[in-house]
Amino acid sequence: MKQPSTLPRRQHPLRGPYSPPIRQWAGPRRLSRRRAWRQSRRVVLAMSGLLLLIAGVVVGKAVQPRQEHSAAPQVVQQTQVIHVKDETLPPVLQRIARCESQGQHFTKDGKVVRGKRNPQDTGLFQINATVWGKKAQELGHDIHTQEGNTHMARYLFEQYGSVPWKTSASCWSRAS
Repeated sequence: MKQPSTLPRRQHPLRGPYSPPIRQWAGPRRLSRRRAWRQSRRVVLAMSGLLLLIAGVVVGKAVQPRQEHSAAPQVVQQTQVIHVKDETLPPVLQRIARCESQGQHFTKDGKVVRGKRNPQDTGLFQINATVWGKKAQELGHDIHTQEGNTHMARYLFEQYGSVPWKTSASCWSRAS
C-alpha cells in the first residue's frame, strides 16, 4: 500500500462560482502597503483637525460676543420717504414705472396693463383699483388713462412716499 507524501503540498486557490475572492494585496508588499495606508490616514486626520482649529479661530474672531438683552426698546430705522412737489416725475417714480409695468400703460392690444399677481393693479404705476379707486375718483383722476394714472401716482408719492410700491422695492431701489 502506498503511503501519502509528507512533503508540503502547494495550495491552489479554488476557482469557480463559489470560490472565495483572491486578495489583491497578497504577498510581502501587503504589510508595507497597510502601514502606508495607516500613515496617510493619520496625516489626513491631522490636517482636517488643523483646518477645523484654524476655522474656529477665524470665526471666533469674526463673531461678536452676545450682548445682554436690555429692557429698553430698540430703535428701528424707518425707510426713507422722498417727497417731491414739482411738475416733473422724480427718478424714483420713473424707476417704479419701469419695474411695475416695463414703462407701458397699454398692452400691444391697446388694453390697459393689468398686474400679473393681482389683476386689480392697473396701468403704468400698477395702482390698485380696489384700494385707491375711490380716492382717485374723489381727486378726479381716472387711473385707466395714462395721465390719470400718473397724477394718482404723484399724489400717492407725495402723501405716502414710496410705501405703496414696497413690494417691488427690490427692483426699483437699486441704483441704476
